[in-house]
Amino acid sequence: MVSQKTIEIVKATAPILKEKGEEITRRMYQLTFAERPDYKRGFENTWMQHLDGGGQAHKLSAAVYAYATHIDRLDELATAVNRIAHRHVETRILPEQYPLIGEKLLQAMKDVLQDAATDEVIAAWAEAYEALSNIFIQTEKAIYEQEDQALTERLAKTNAV
Repeated sequence: MVSQKTIEIVKATAPILKEKGEEITRRMYQLTFAERPDYKRGFENTWMQHLDGGGQAHKLSAAVYAYATHIDRLDELATAVNRIAHRHVETRILPEQYPLIGEKLLQAMKDVLQDAATDEVIAAWAEAYEALSNIFIQTEKAIYEQEDQALTERLAKTNAV
């Protein structure tokens, strides 16, 4: 859970994220892939077509905007979170990837928003990202466990025959 101050700051940034979100997420992908080109493999079967994120940058910016506007009502995003988490599992996104993505998202916000990316705004988004990444990590962990259980059951049935 995030602090009330963070909720207020993140919600206050929603309008600028609506305007500059895709530029921010394109920059985030550029920064991420420059440091970890291997992360691009997770996007081979997605909207990703360019080093800057292509259509995936648009989808991510829409998700970030939705999070900013619903940070105090996350239950309204449950269906979207579940859909995204399933997609992350399909593409084998792992928990250890989240910190770098968060770091690059914050750097991209600084690069694009410049003076509007005050220390207070960046700190709030760092807290908000941490909270959201934990939601995804836990949701994805449950999906991986369900898939493992289903595989174990299928193997048991196959061996029983």
